[in-house]
Amino acid sequence: MYNPRAIILSQVTPPAKRSNVLHRERVTQLLSDSLDYPVTILNAGTGYGKSIALLSFISELNLPIFWLSVSGTDRDETLFLTNLFTAFNQEEKTLGVEALRILKTPEIDPLEALIALINSITAEMQETCLLIIDDFQYVADSSSILHLMDWFIEHLPPSLHVIFSTRTPIDFPSLHRWIAKGTVLMLSKSDLIFTHEEIEALFRSQYHVALTPEEVDQLYQRTEGWVIGLQMIWQTMKNHPDETLGQILEEGSESRANLFAYLAEEVLEKQPPEYKNFLLKTSILRYLDIDACDFLLDIQNSVDILSDLYYSGLFVEQIHPGLYRYHHMFREFLESRLHKTLAVERELHRKIASYYMAHQNWENAISHLLEVNDFAQINRLLESVGDSFIRTNRHESLQYWISHFPAEVRSNYPYINYLSGEVNRYKGKFDLALEDYRTSQRGFQLAGNTWGVSLALRGQAQVYLDTLRPINADQLLQQALVLLNPVEHREEMSALLTQLAENEVNQGEPWLAEENLRRARELSREKSEEIEYIQARLYLRTGRTQAGIALIQQLEPLINPNTFSRPQRFHRESSLLLSLFYAFTGEIDKALQYAQEGVEVGQRFHSVFIRSVAYMRLGHALQLRRHFDIDHSEIEQISSYYNEAIKSVDVARIHVEPLWGLCRLLGFLGRLSEACEVAERALSIAHSAGDQWIGVLVRISLGASLALAGKLESASQELTIAESIAAKVGDDLSRSAALLWLSYCALHQGFLSSFCIYIEQALALIERNAYQFLLNRSTMLGSDHPEDFIPVLLEARKQNIKTEFLQQLLQEIGVAQLNYHPGYTLKIQTFGGFNVWLGRKLIDASEWKREKARQLLQVLVAKYGKWLNRDQITVMLWPDADPKTASNNLKVSLSTLNQVLEPQRPRDEAPYFILRRAEQYMLNPQAGIVIDAMLFEELAKSPDPATLAEAAELYRG
Repeated sequence: MYNPRAIILSQVTPPAKRSNVLHRERVTQLLSDSLDYPVTILNAGTGYGKSIALLSFISELNLPIFWLSVSGTDRDETLFLTNLFTAFNQEEKTLGVEALRILKTPEIDPLEALIALINSITAEMQETCLLIIDDFQYVADSSSILHLMDWFIEHLPPSLHVIFSTRTPIDFPSLHRWIAKGTVLMLSKSDLIFTHEEIEALFRSQYHVALTPEEVDQLYQRTEGWVIGLQMIWQTMKNHPDETLGQILEEGSESRANLFAYLAEEVLEKQPPEYKNFLLKTSILRYLDIDACDFLLDIQNSVDILSDLYYSGLFVEQIHPGLYRYHHMFREFLESRLHKTLAVERELHRKIASYYMAHQNWENAISHLLEVNDFAQINRLLESVGDSFIRTNRHESLQYWISHFPAEVRSNYPYINYLSGEVNRYKGKFDLALEDYRTSQRGFQLAGNTWGVSLALRGQAQVYLDTLRPINADQLLQQALVLLNPVEHREEMSALLTQLAENEVNQGEPWLAEENLRRARELSREKSEEIEYIQARLYLRTGRTQAGIALIQQLEPLINPNTFSRPQRFHRESSLLLSLFYAFTGEIDKALQYAQEGVEVGQRFHSVFIRSVAYMRLGHALQLRRHFDIDHSEIEQISSYYNEAIKSVDVARIHVEPLWGLCRLLGFLGRLSEACEVAERALSIAHSAGDQWIGVLVRISLGASLALAGKLESASQELTIAESIAAKVGDDLSRSAALLWLSYCALHQGFLSSFCIYIEQALALIERNAYQFLLNRSTMLGSDHPEDFIPVLLEARKQNIKTEFLQQLLQEIGVAQLNYHPGYTLKIQTFGGFNVWLGRKLIDASEWKREKARQLLQVLVAKYGKWLNRDQITVMLWPDADPKTASNNLKVSLSTLNQVLEPQRPRDEAPYFILRRAEQYMLNPQAGIVIDAMLFEELAKSPDPATLAEAAELYRG
């Protein structure tokens, strides 16, 4: 019976070493040098004895050896890593167990599994060990595997050394750097060719043939030290004992390849008919599994034939008992001979394909069907299993198979075009995906297949859902809906209703979306994670932040634990959604953490799209975290994330969110004309796409920027529109933010009645939805300085609006005892110069009026948290003045300082920032004053490298 595990074991077991192999000390010494390098690349073509040299080398080593032979079906990173980790579980070792467990975890980044492997090796393998990856050329063109192995090499444990054996060069991204650093050993065919001395020793000690120096030179000149040519000549000499070496060599042609073919022909013709038939027909198999060979030839003695061929010294390698393979060149020769009987060859490929299909080895089945261009059978097979390949992220294999369909043939198979659309969509090639889906739609229409037409329409709509273009998606989904029978196609109808619900979310129709999600759940036989992700997006766009966060965090158990991988979710990735949720709620560290995770997810999927969205979210988190505007480096970094997000994805709708972030960043910095220009561009794109909700976010940030710049009437106009649309699309959070900023404008305009209306509505929404974070944290829809809203809250209390809730709020903020607040706090830079900001406004040197006022503040900063009496201050500032003069100077300087720090303070209110107790003074510790030196001390205590880097950035002295 076919055993798929045997094939996996064959890939992680070194082939058996032959007895008639010459041990070459020179080559062994070269390979021994690999233990002085983290990585060795052995690059030589077929027939140069790479595997033989490696087997000879490791046979003398007394250290743990891990072996992986790469297969042509390992192009998907998950299969490759599965085999790699399994290689570390041989010979009673369990180093790869944890990595395999993690790899099987849903939605896991393969890097996490690689990290687990590295950690396991580091912890458990103190002695030197060696990993050999043979036949790496089969996956050398897979960018995902190359990047994973590049990362693996970059983080190798000190005890592990890796040898890559390959027929073609390997273009690792870091290869040039490794070469420059001297951390890679490069070996080539020139290192493997047999020297004159080695040729003589091979024939004398292994083949028991004595050669003269002239004959050795003849062999070297003819074969150029090519080991398989030497082996073939020996086989021919055995078959023609009466001929001299000169006669044998004269009969061959000049090229080495043709020499091999000529000699192989001789070997083949000397075999008994049964063995010759076996050799030719089984040449279509990469691995010679006994059961597969028996099935293919309708015989029962494959085990005996393979054993005889192996022990006769023919070009058959034993992987382990019961499993063999032909030498690559010998197999190519046999295949070329079999190809002369085309009908027989085609029938053999079809027959073994049926065997693999019966045992659900789809990759091998399709591989053999491709050999005979049986596209109809491949189409039938992929109609059954193609969707599972999509769902488990096996896109590389699908793309490889589909690429073999000629264009004129592919047009006859609409499902193949649909699968091509799926692959291109998941790769972010949206225009190509749309072409494929449309071609698929036409094919299904010609065939009268309404289910297929609906499928192709849904594919097109999904492109527009992935790229947030609801207007384009709506009609396609409606067309697909009428083609499906909910009784016959429950799951398809459920998936379609989920798509429809997401589009309604994007169009600002949450109530319709809720209903369609309910219907989708009723139709789905199993709980669907996709439905829940759309539910989370609905929560995001309707301001139900806590429900959304909780739902995303609960989604993990829904995923099948046996799933190795999954396709990307574009902007629906958990980390990306959570980052935006936390940017809305002002939980900045979490927003930053999940944005960074989003970047890693993008790298895992090699998805420019995910990385682009992650950069947007990084920009949001970083602009909320800004402490000081000392120079432009931080602002430039944030802007670069937004600009990179825009540049990376050629879909205009995706540009709206980074443009929104830029609008807020520039507007809050006071660069109003730039903010307005960016906002206009963002609103135009949002309008064209039919996404009203994202337009609300832009208008709120633009309105807030105008308000902070004193453009209160213009701000009110933008915010009024935003509030109206937010109410229409059912987003309480956006509506609360718009009303809060409208309250801010009305207060500063002196429009008391309007103020009362706005703030009462805002507070009602804030209380009902627990949006207190808008008032006490830096948030994307609120302010980056929550102190902006304290005067608004104090005035609302004065007007007896929501008094109980307000008092609770003010107590939480720590200002319940106040009647006056300046509406900002102080930010004080002491490293690299002394600068003070009143909220966002830097105090210019000319605004200090008196230098002693500035120095007085410096004294208070230096003694922050302590009361200073009058005499202590005057001694420091006026050491030579008499007490009366010094006291008067202090009074004048203090008055000036209070006026500079609080220019709008009412006459009858005590200063907020500088407290006075009799003849003692101190900075108000409850005022939230930010001092860089104190912040540095706090950040420097953290073990987190990112936090320490932030501390280092603050330290400029």
